[in-house]
Amino acid sequence: MMFSNKDLKRMIVPLFLEQLLVILVGLADTFVISFAGESAVSGVSLVNSFNTIFIFLFTALASGGAVIVSQYIGGKKREMAGESASQLFMASILFSLGIMAAVLLFGYPLMRFLFGKVEQDVMEACLVYLRISAYSYPALAVYNAGAALFRSIGKTTVTMYLAVISNLINIIGNIFGVFVLHAGVAGVAYPSLIARTFSAVAVTILCFRKENSVRYRWRWIGCFNFGLLKKY
Repeated sequence: MMFSNKDLKRMIVPLFLEQLLVILVGLADTFVISFAGESAVSGVSLVNSFNTIFIFLFTALASGGAVIVSQYIGGKKREMAGESASQLFMASILFSLGIMAAVLLFGYPLMRFLFGKVEQDVMEACLVYLRISAYSYPALAVYNAGAALFRSIGKTTVTMYLAVISNLINIIGNIFGVFVLHAGVAGVAYPSLIARTFSAVAVTILCFRKENSVRYRWRWIGCFNFGLLKKY
């Protein structure tokens, strides 16, 4: 047997908790902003349902990359595995930047199309939260790419701990933004951006560590390998 039940539990349980904590970032925003008024909580809730689409998209892209990396690891091709992971990192940045730009440019008509019948104050809350959330899309994509690499090499506890710290940053920031600064929707949007950026930066730094059996390398980042990219 390649993996015992104990090995599988050691990988699956942290992975389950990590994914739960990633979703909890948006839920924490909704819970804390509920103390700021009905229009604010309605706006945040609507945008969070919209943002979930992109969370799943970035997760799907990273999962496809993780499969390729894992195949190369299984075939004892560590160099190709590292190149695949580095290409995934680059592709995630480019893909997320494109989505971020589209949302920032067409956010208002998109919100009107999706939630056109909502009241004006709710729409204003939607737009504030959406614009700030859009800046976190690259961080979400980069984090998922790094998390995919750690799953491939069997280190799922690393990303679980990062998710815990990220949630603590978000919750503390939300409380400070809403109850101390009275910043309303922005008071929960910026902590989420900061928390996601922290996770992305931290996991990327860890992915460059030489101690990893497979890691990012600069020589593979910025150099397109369309053969690998097509497999994602």
